Amino acid sequence: MLVTTPLKYAAWYYLPGFATRQLLAVFHVAYVHVLRRPPPPPGTPAYILHYRLTYLLFAVTYLIYNLYDAATTMEPNYYEILGLAPTADGNMLKSAFRQFARRYHPDRAGAKSESMFIEVRDAYDALKSPVKRFAYERFGPEALSWTQCTTLREYVHHGLLQASGFYIVSFCSLIFFSFVSSPSPVSYWRYIMLALTAAYELLFLLNPTAFAPSGSTFSSVLFTDPTSAVRTGLFSLIWPHRVPYQHVRFLHTLWVLGCFALSNVAPVVFPAPSVEIQEKWIVNEAQQIATLSAAIARETNAHLATLFRSAHGPPTGTPAADGTFPYLGAQPPDGGKPADAVVVLLAQEMEHLILETQMRADGGPLKSAVENAVERRRREVARAAGPWTEQKQKVVNGSAAAIATPGRIMGGKKERRLGYVRGRSRSLG
Repeated sequence: MLVTTPLKYAAWYYLPGFATRQLLAVFHVAYVHVLRRPPPPPGTPAYILHYRLTYLLFAVTYLIYNLYDAATTMEPNYYEILGLAPTADGNMLKSAFRQFARRYHPDRAGAKSESMFIEVRDAYDALKSPVKRFAYERFGPEALSWTQCTTLREYVHHGLLQASGFYIVSFCSLIFFSFVSSPSPVSYWRYIMLALTAAYELLFLLNPTAFAPSGSTFSSVLFTDPTSAVRTGLFSLIWPHRVPYQHVRFLHTLWVLGCFALSNVAPVVFPAPSVEIQEKWIVNEAQQIATLSAAIARETNAHLATLFRSAHGPPTGTPAADGTFPYLGAQPPDGGKPADAVVVLLAQEMEHLILETQMRADGGPLKSAVENAVERRRREVARAAGPWTEQKQKVVNGSAAAIATPGRIMGGKKERRLGYVRGRSRSLG
């Protein structure tokens, strides 16, 4: 067992590929006779698909074989040797040992059964103690030799320390292989599998014992509460006469096999994209970024153009301008720079816009106060404008902006002009 197990693990690196090539050759021979057409040549998409499916089929079959072998070659526990269920009480255990002694005592069965008889006898003497029985079921026969432990707490503490060794070595191995091997998409799943294995082991090791009923309903998906009358857990259905330490050892084997299977199957069934595909993906992403950047630039130009036009006129004492903002690529009609008053006013408006956006984003009472102030300012402007002012919806480069039409003059008083697009600016209002 010590020799064959490492060979079974090492076979994952060469056996699936070799067996896939042989099986694929046989499949293509049947492919010709059944479908009456030549098999796909190597390198074509159809051939690659056949290879991946064949590889996956063999890998799954080999994984099932390894799990079956690990389950069937596990050494029996003392209950199985005595022909008892793990829920047997002390009287049943005593009666079963007497029957075992009558059958396998060295005086009756000969010297060949002496070692097994001594082992079971010592185990029976230890299992008569509920504390040692609890420790044996969860930590295996090694727990019976922990002479430094006397209480249940001491056995659990020592057993958990012993169990942590497997996870420390496994975690360090994963880190080591992540440094010495090329990056793999399955590295993340190895850590997830290890964490799940540790969680299920803890759940089962800390479950209440079957021969000491308690009111606990602590259970998991794989392992049900051993005190339950109906044992419907997955492992309990498959191996009803096994005890926790055997399930834990099978979990360890399952994790190791799962790591080998993932490391070899994932790169073949889900290969990394080729260099050409990666280049096409990068070009596509760059085109999308360029498209979004152009859309953002157009939207920004529209808002800045609106501000630029609104800043001219009575608020700044400058003539009206229909051009675009000079720093967006176009120059003013006279070839010079905009008036200083216009630049100062635009700077104030941008500052107000940033402050208002930040206050709205913060939420809470400040946001409500800002919204109330804006609404109040709009009502004031509407009352000052009078019923003759029309509000038009003007579209600038695809963006809607509410611009006030110059009002009429009544009684020597000029109506106020609504400036900034959001209708709240005091400097443009």
